[in-house]
Amino acid sequence: MPQSKQISIFKQSQISLAMQQLISDDRSWFVQHPEALVRFRPAQNHEFEIFETLGEVPPSFIPSGYSKTIPRNWVAVVELMRIAGADPEANEESLRLRICTVPIRSKRHQAKATDELIQRITNELQDLKNNNSSNQLMTGKAA
Repeated sequence: MPQSKQISIFKQSQISLAMQQLISDDRSWFVQHPEALVRFRPAQNHEFEIFETLGEVPPSFIPSGYSKTIPRNWVAVVELMRIAGADPEANEESLRLRICTVPIRSKRHQAKATDELIQRITNELQDLKNNNSSNQLMTGKAA
């Protein structure tokens, strides 16, 4: 493996501990906000460092009306199971997606960005579903 893509065990442990805390904080936030679908917050140290260390670009979202040159130093934490209709009170397992984004501070702008982000995620999932259905039809596989 090229040197630039290697990560030391120590660095992996540091990132892992930092992420565990962020995951716990996000989980608590969503418990306290059972109707929320997306949480916008400043990014913390190491949150997307693994992507950078590996020379990859983290997933990102820039809402309409925001400049592409604004630093993406915030995070949109998306509660996918709630988007899919899961009951937030059911104590079920959850699935969250973390996406780099620009600072979105006002509640009004966050609400607008939430709608746009959910629509983009929904469209992407629908495209994946359609592509999988097409691939299954072309190869003769059952759905």
